[in-house]
Amino acid sequence: MAVKMQHRAIVTRRKILEAAITLFAEKGFNGTAVDDISLAAGANKQRIYAYFGSKRKLFEAALLEVFQRVKLFGSSTLEKAEREPENLSRIVLESFLKLHAEQPVLWRLLSWANLEGGESVKVLEAARRDENSALKVIFERAVAAGIIKPLNFESWLFILLGVSCFYYSNRHTLEYTLNDNLSAPEWQEQLVSDVQMLFSK
Repeated sequence: MAVKMQHRAIVTRRKILEAAITLFAEKGFNGTAVDDISLAAGANKQRIYAYFGSKRKLFEAALLEVFQRVKLFGSSTLEKAEREPENLSRIVLESFLKLHAEQPVLWRLLSWANLEGGESVKVLEAARRDENSALKVIFERAVAAGIIKPLNFESWLFILLGVSCFYYSNRHTLEYTLNDNLSAPEWQEQLVSDVQMLFSK
């Protein structure tokens, strides 16, 4: 009986978390009510507080869950970067763009977290440390070999992340500003090539 109840609790907690991810990504922290999550999860509202403590803690759990589900730099990306350091900026930017295309809920949640003051992002502090460390080694070797311009690693990574995030959050409106089809594969390829050229020596 205890095992059955424990399994039920795990299933209920998972349903709450999945409902929270969907609703927070769609409406943000302030736009989502606990009642909405309770209804979407088919779970008693008291269960939400029992499992997560507060709406803020649930938002943080949703943010961390989505962040941990995805790998910014999978092993294949890092292996390719090791083999082709001359294409490092291209490889990393393509990886970011692919990730955003496949996981729109990630950048939506991150956007909401930043728009609402950034209080919740502290939960992500250690989530990318190992991945960033591995990439930094490859980057610094490429700089030392004269393949990439001598830049600060964090600035380089910020720019690549910024381009990919901005592309997915603004490309439709920018099509009117730039008078071009930014959603076309050839436009994205040109963007990647141009960014690669900016960092290459």
